[in-house]
Amino acid sequence: MAALTRVALLALLLAAAPGLASAAPSDMSRDEILGLAASGVGYSYWWGDGCWRDDGTQHGSCSGSCPDCTHTGSYGADCSGFVAKVWQVPSPSPVATCSHPYSTQDFACAETWWTAISRDDLQRGDAAAYRSGGCPGSSGHVLLFERGDPWGSMWTYEARGCSTGIVHNSRTLTSEYRAIRRDRLVAGCTDADADGSCLPDDCDDGNPEVRPGAAEICANRIDDDCDGATDEDCGCTDADGDGFCPPDDCDDGDAEIHPDAPERCDNGADDDCDGATDEGCGCTDDDGDGFCPPDDCDDGNAETHPGAPERCGDGADDDCDGAADEDCGCIDADGDGYCPPDDCNDGDDAIRPGLAERCGNGVDDDCDGAIDEGCDCTDDDGDGYCPPDDCNDGNPAVHPGAERACEWGRDDDCDTRLDDQEPPCGDPVGDDGGCGCAPGAAATGPGLLAVLGLVLAPARRRRR
Repeated sequence: MAALTRVALLALLLAAAPGLASAAPSDMSRDEILGLAASGVGYSYWWGDGCWRDDGTQHGSCSGSCPDCTHTGSYGADCSGFVAKVWQVPSPSPVATCSHPYSTQDFACAETWWTAISRDDLQRGDAAAYRSGGCPGSSGHVLLFERGDPWGSMWTYEARGCSTGIVHNSRTLTSEYRAIRRDRLVAGCTDADADGSCLPDDCDDGNPEVRPGAAEICANRIDDDCDGATDEDCGCTDADGDGFCPPDDCDDGDAEIHPDAPERCDNGADDDCDGATDEGCGCTDDDGDGFCPPDDCDDGNAETHPGAPERCGDGADDDCDGAADEDCGCIDADGDGYCPPDDCNDGDDAIRPGLAERCGNGVDDDCDGAIDEGCDCTDDDGDGYCPPDDCNDGNPAVHPGAERACEWGRDDDCDTRLDDQEPPCGDPVGDDGGCGCAPGAAATGPGLLAVLGLVLAPARRRRR
């Protein structure tokens, strides 16, 4: 009965106002259609009317359930009033002006200022309508298609009912819905992500969350509101003005170094702040320190590269700046490039860290605290010397350079001379170069005479 009353009222209006019957819609783009649809979201459901405000205020309210619903306030729209207003049919009309020229029966069963299309061909700003039981039917619904699968999940704008009002939501449609397209569509801008903004204003037309007016999401490295700045008003300090703040910006004093920067080869810097240097440059970094020759002056040592700390006393150019041990302030007495305590003998330039160990010399040539390591000799007495240099490898007091004990018949320093035959054990006596083991003792004595007696006794017996 209510539907018949509305149709009768519409007929009376058309008869009384011939200008309405001859009205015609203006050209519209799909973006203009969706812009009007988005402006109505949030307003209440008002059965039999279609109006809302441009400033998004005074939404009104609805109680009950359709068709027996009660609306309060001056603004709201039902499904057919909403689509008619968004499509601006039959003629241009401010959204704040309440008008309701068409029912769902018109959209589902007629082609007044629109044309039926294949549902597979639904595009932004097209509509879909149905009537329960077919045409003319008894009740129905109509909505605006935004994006998605025409036969599956899609995003729509619609006046959905008393409790929800005008919404922008994701839903599916039954097969009863007929796809329709407004006449007099004109080309507008292409809003690929259907966020209501087009290139160039929309700086990422493939992401509906990025558009002019969107909220800036901190620390996502995206210009969410397309104002040319990233993470503004997030509380971070972007000292070099490159749109990134520490810790994401690994050098906030250089605007050419930030997470979105291209990697510049062979500059020794992590330009894109990904923790690697010169990646993708095609150079060979053998020691994996992030630097390649010629910048890395020792590509076999990961502790030697541009920017490395200079290690004092190692005689190496650790930071590849052409100087060794600069600013170290140590004294290298023997000029071998090492200072004490690293140089364990700063009076001998043949002894320093890094030298090859010379076997059998009893010296810690490489200052590592060990003697003759790696020489493959066996030092049985642990005195640091091996045979044949050690002439008695069972006595740690006997080895090259040992102090002589001045005992008869011993060669403590392994120089092939008995201790009692060389100074200071055998001090020279007289001009003939004679010597004695015990200074001040007589040349002969009872002991020596006894020995001579034993030697000569057999001879005397033989003579007898």
